[in-house]
Amino acid sequence: MEEYIKAIAPYSDQEVKIALIELESNEEFIKGVQYFYQDWSREDVILKLQSCNDCSDFQVQFLEKIIKRSIADTMTSFEICGLQSFDTSNCFYISNHRDIFLDSALLQNHLYDIGRPFTEISLGDNLMVNETLKTVAKLNNMYTVIRSNNKSEMLSNSINLSNYLRYSITEKKVSSWIAQKNGRTKDGNDVTSTGLIKMLLLSGGNDVKKSIYDLNIVVSTISFEYEPCAFEKSNELSVMGKEGRYMKEKFENINSILAGINDFKGNVKLVFEKLDLDKISFSNIRKKDAVAIANEIDRLVYKNYQLWKTNYMAYDLLYNDHKYKQHYSLKDIDSFKSYLSKANNKDKYFRLLKMYVNPLLNKENL
Repeated sequence: MEEYIKAIAPYSDQEVKIALIELESNEEFIKGVQYFYQDWSREDVILKLQSCNDCSDFQVQFLEKIIKRSIADTMTSFEICGLQSFDTSNCFYISNHRDIFLDSALLQNHLYDIGRPFTEISLGDNLMVNETLKTVAKLNNMYTVIRSNNKSEMLSNSINLSNYLRYSITEKKVSSWIAQKNGRTKDGNDVTSTGLIKMLLLSGGNDVKKSIYDLNIVVSTISFEYEPCAFEKSNELSVMGKEGRYMKEKFENINSILAGINDFKGNVKLVFEKLDLDKISFSNIRKKDAVAIANEIDRLVYKNYQLWKTNYMAYDLLYNDHKYKQHYSLKDIDSFKSYLSKANNKDKYFRLLKMYVNPLLNKENL
């Protein structure tokens, strides 16, 4: 593997062994593990590390129980469907993005349960706020998406990432997961970045359709009845609306990961569908085709998005209507109003409503 590609890849087998040994004396890591596993002693954590031989072992030992606990404690139901209809050995999952951790983690959990290999997972370098978190990310089979505001660096990073993803799927024959755009959807309006599609095409030769075909794209759609970090998202949108920008604290994304794990989410559904290239009219003009591909991914997300009573109630409250009253009871609406009251000003309240309404509008407009 070329050195510039290797820099963003998950750990090699040799790097895994070195990282596992280093973590045995990393107090920050040990205390972080004990936050989730409060009955584990320091010795327990070290023994778990010593039992690992690769990234998959690390995920099973340290993450699987966290995911299963989140499902059991914060979800009324969890349904996953569509994986049985295709080979999961080397496909490229492009997902709508609602939660930093769970969007991909719930897929990994299910693959583990049905005895299939984990995927590699994208992670922005903005989340690797120190060396410990960088090590944990790479042990979690994550590859790095390097973000930069410098245009020449952005192009170089995009080429490297495109080359790595194509190498990973077509040569290493492993599956990969990436979000449809940088950052989570804050307003409930899932939209695939054309920049993502253009990045993927940088490594694929001149034939756009073949370039996309070789990546074996599967569209992943996650739907939460109660949005993870909903109030934090509405606050961020409100601040941006008033001040034009929002500055995150250093560990804010880490706190969002923890909140996403622990927040009540109600019913959750995860749906997978292969991207059908015959539904796309290719012109072999990259800019035009990137838009067409992104639009088809969006169409599948909107089609497969599961609407919940929260979406219907939000619509009727936002528009002072009773259009969807058959989908909820008076008890439901009282409970939802109580939930919405946690928004501490009118702007955040309306942004919160729109967060739940936008998926319904997208589905209506198909």
